Amino acid sequence: MRPQEKVPELLEAIGAHARAVVAGDAGAAEGCVRPTALEAYRVAIDAAASVGPFDGYTTPALARLGTQYISKVRFIGAQGSALMQIRWAREGDGRWQIAEAEYFPPGHTPWSGVKRPRPAAWSSAGTAGENR
Repeated sequence: MRPQEKVPELLEAIGAHARAVVAGDAGAAEGCVRPTALEAYRVAIDAAASVGPFDGYTTPALARLGTQYISKVRFIGAQGSALMQIRWAREGDGRWQIAEAEYFPPGHTPWSGVKRPRPAAWSSAGTAGENR
């Protein structure tokens, strides 16, 4: 197993974005977003903001996906919390920017709506290359 790569610039970008959201600074938050992702980002952050205002955040997960990373950020406020999944990509100048953002309303996760495999799929799993 390879040691986990440390990406301090990414962690700072995630924190800067989250602090801007908590502060209600839409301009600073949107400054972290690629122009091509801005419209979809606004839809997601507006939905998340309906639970706000927020007074804090946590970053419960970060995963590498090829050259990009996906972070989970939970914004926390007196009225509740909002979970977002944010995909980060490094720009040509080395900055990390949001390439995609999703909001998961309470009771929904990235796996909501994904059905379990059929039993036949389970029984044939792991048999590739076996002679019968």
